This record gives sequence, C-alpha cells and structure tokens, in this order.
Amino acid sequence: MDAAALKGLLALAGASVFIVVSAALFVTRRDLGSALLATGIGWFGVMALTHFFESFSLLPAFGWGQPHSVGHLIDLAAASLGVVFVTISFLLRRPAAPANSRRRAP
Repeated sequence: MDAAALKGLLALAGASVFIVVSAALFVTRRDLGSALLATGIGWFGVMALTHFFESFSLLPAFGWGQPHSVGHLIDLAAASLGVVFVTISFLLRRPAAPANSRRRAP
C-alpha cells in the first residue's frame, strides 16, 4: 500500500469517527451549534472521500488530484465549508462572559 492510499484510508477513518460523534452530539442536544458541527464534520467527510477516491483511482473522470478539475473543486469546497461550519458552531457554543465580570482596580 502506497502513501497516498494510506493517507486516504486514515482520513476516511478519522472523518468517520468524527461524523459518528458529532451525530450523537446532535441527537442528544438538538441545538443549532451541534447541527452546524455535524454539518461541518460531514463536509470534512466529503473531503476525506475525495482523498480516498483519489488514492484508489475511483471515478477517474473527476480528475482527482489535477489542479483545475471537478475533483479538486469538490475537495476545495468541502474543506472550505467544513472550516466555516465548524468555526461558526464553536463560536455559537462558546459561553458568553457575564456583563459584570470586569475587575475593579484596587
């Protein structure tokens, strides 16, 4: 097994674990932050699938690994959407500081 195939399998395995965990979090909490997290992790799963398809040469018509191909655009869009959705979900889930939390000078 070459390095590209190992990278594709590891990315797919890691994304699968995170998808299961984020789906379980969404089922238990049912809020917007966990929904956005599950969606973002799902986009990372799509990105992992593109690397898996590239490493095993599945669906070669997409041109996996080529700079200006449909496969490259799918990979780029999935990575970008994953970062955006996960970042927004973390910002929504961040606890807000109380208004009177400023310290007074002695």
